[in-house]
Amino acid sequence: MKIEELKILIAVAESGSFAGAADKLNVAPSAISRGIKNLERQLNTTLFNRTTRKNLITSEGLWLLERARETITNIGEIRSHFTDESVEPEGRLTIDAATPFALHFIAPMISTFTQRYPKIEIVLESNEAVTDLIAQKVDIAIRVGPLKDSTLKAKKIGDSHRGLYASPAYVDQYGYPSSVDELNEHKCLGFTEPASLNIWPIKSKGGQLYEAMPCMLSNSGETLKQLAILGNGIICVSKFTVQKELRSGELVPILTRQIEQKSIPIYAVFYSQQNVGNHIRMFIDFLEEYKFEWSG
Repeated sequence: MKIEELKILIAVAESGSFAGAADKLNVAPSAISRGIKNLERQLNTTLFNRTTRKNLITSEGLWLLERARETITNIGEIRSHFTDESVEPEGRLTIDAATPFALHFIAPMISTFTQRYPKIEIVLESNEAVTDLIAQKVDIAIRVGPLKDSTLKAKKIGDSHRGLYASPAYVDQYGYPSSVDELNEHKCLGFTEPASLNIWPIKSKGGQLYEAMPCMLSNSGETLKQLAILGNGIICVSKFTVQKELRSGELVPILTRQIEQKSIPIYAVFYSQQNVGNHIRMFIDFLEEYKFEWSG
């Protein structure tokens, strides 16, 4: 049994198809098919039930998958332990993050990382929706909030908190709300998706979190911030995205004493440990260095 065949098994299980596994491992589809057939012949079992659209892993395949992952992880740890740390990491690193996080966290610190590791080529993708790491060929994605995908490995890199903000011009024109109930009389700016972002971290008299009824919507927090700066209403966004505007006076905080200070976890996510190259691991460690500087 070859290690490469176990890697093929893992790739097919995670991508759901031979073609996806071939793309992930950068080999011909015939090599994937041959690797699975060799395993099945050696073990005298069926690892995948093939259909015209998908390859469904069998119970025996699941049993082997778990142990294959453990085996590859152990081999990776052994290699890492004996790897010459003087070898400079290199390679292309594709990072996916929503626009606010890319602009306010990754962009300001990326020059420090590239100075430290000049042979690592950075590709920064900005997507507001959750990205399929395999389909989009992403090495690391930044995810905000609880994780739902159990196939991903994750490293927590910090926490965020949301707050309410408006421009001085808006407050001059419409007044400063003194309670959550007065928000109903104001212009609220909200997200088209996910709808959960329009549930603001401030409780009404009944103890329920306030559900905003936006007069304007966008799928971009940066767009909503610009609308707020121009006096169009009140926004609810992560604090780290408005630090510059708070310092400049373009935005002012709203109802700060009534905000529920609930932490929102931020994770760097990536696929299984065996796929974590040295350049990926370096960036994850680098993110950890910065997490205490921006959490808030």
